[in-house]
Order: sequence, then C-alpha cells, then structure tokens
Amino acid sequence: MLKESKSLVLCDRDRDLFMSVMQNPPELKGKLKSAIHKYRQKYDKGLKADKT
Repeated sequence: MLKESKSLVLCDRDRDLFMSVMQNPPELKGKLKSAIHKYRQKYDKGLKADKT
C-alpha cells in the first residue's frame, strides 16, 4: 500500500535555519524539560522490561 506524501519547499534562509536547529537543538528548559523527565521516569521502565 502506498501512502500519499507531501513536500514542503523552503527558501534558502528557512532551510538553513531548519537544518541548523536539527543539527544543534536548543537546550530544553522549564516545563518542557520537567515534563519529559516525568514521562521518562514513568514509561521508560516498562520499555526496558519489554526489550529483555
């Protein structure tokens, strides 16, 4: 089964900015960092048990 795909065409400036952020992501701070930490504490344990 083939899925439909879409392309996004960016100008050079936007493409360069996107690539820069992907290669050098900003440091997580505040509520987002806290939420990710809580999620990992709750769910990573179950994932590790399933892999063994």
